[in-house]
Amino acid sequence: MHPPQPLDGVSPELWLLDPTWSFLNAGSFGLRLREVYEARLALLGQMDTQPVEFLERTAPPLWERARAALADFVSADVEGLGFVANATEGIDAVLVDASIRDGRVLVGDQAYGAVKAASQWGANLGSGHVEEVKIPLPVEKVEDVVAMWDAALADGAALAIVDHVTSGTALVQPVAEIVQRCRAHDVPVLIDGAHAPGLLDLDIAAIGADWYVGNLHKWVGAPSGAGFIWTAPQHRDRTRPLALSHECADSYEAAFMWQGTRDVTPWLVLPEAIQAVSNRWGWTALRQWQHEMAMWSCAQLVEALGTEPSDGTGGKMTAAMTSVRIPGEPWKQWADRFAMRDAIASRHKIELAIDDLAGAWWVRLSMGPWVQPEEIGRAADAVKECLV
Repeated sequence: MHPPQPLDGVSPELWLLDPTWSFLNAGSFGLRLREVYEARLALLGQMDTQPVEFLERTAPPLWERARAALADFVSADVEGLGFVANATEGIDAVLVDASIRDGRVLVGDQAYGAVKAASQWGANLGSGHVEEVKIPLPVEKVEDVVAMWDAALADGAALAIVDHVTSGTALVQPVAEIVQRCRAHDVPVLIDGAHAPGLLDLDIAAIGADWYVGNLHKWVGAPSGAGFIWTAPQHRDRTRPLALSHECADSYEAAFMWQGTRDVTPWLVLPEAIQAVSNRWGWTALRQWQHEMAMWSCAQLVEALGTEPSDGTGGKMTAAMTSVRIPGEPWKQWADRFAMRDAIASRHKIELAIDDLAGAWWVRLSMGPWVQPEEIGRAADAVKECLV
């Protein structure tokens, strides 16, 4: 099995990459193309030159331009879209609802740690409780994931929070089918799409959730601080941003538009981020390369580490990231997974992710367009060196 041919015109200089590092962790904070970075700098310059002019007269039409671009990119009606700093903030805007805090909230056991913590905090404020839906690893059949959710939903819930792509294990979940099971059990559902925009050809309307939140800094390449929430029409009268401002009692759209002195430039350059990839490679070609590179990298890691991937379906749940179990019991050598990750970074200048799930540690590699095949072998060797 050979690695895919590199995308045309890819050069590390397109991003602000430090050439002394192997950056295999775009799934955490992403990277911005230089032209997107420069577009944001230009807007920051305008804002600091005359902030009132910029925030109250220049920014509003740019805001609507960005929302329209996002609506087209993720296939959602623009009236349901609001900008937030990240997916976690969008989830928190839903969790503050008292009817949710006082009920049973279901989250996947592979959910992002901040989502689990926020869910539990909300339950502690009310009279509710949080239960985890456990998905065995590796996942052998996509249908098994749906079945586990279906069983958990049978007892009802105030809310189900479902990952579109699991953070630590990089699994693309069958969210449309899970939403159908939520509907059958009359359970409202929030999709945590932190990794999905850009990574997947996203169609929020077809998924049919009550809420969908996503990040635009990871795979779309917008600046950090660019996230969104989409809310179904029946919930828009009671869903509001965490920071309430002048228009909080007005429409859903108005409430999410004006939030005081927050830096709005990450959202305003979203159209440039989307268009930059379209112009250079096209989103379809980029996603195809990322999937092929993730599958090849997975095979290299599995062979080098002698273990198995989180995705045991042959790639049906893989997009642009791969996650493979680390052999042995690394927690006996390292204080925690971050200590091992940081050792790899300091010793080898390789940035990757390690997570602790289902009684094992998993190494996750993200396939940014700049990733070279030889970096995968170095990453595998670095993981093994930390286990000696």
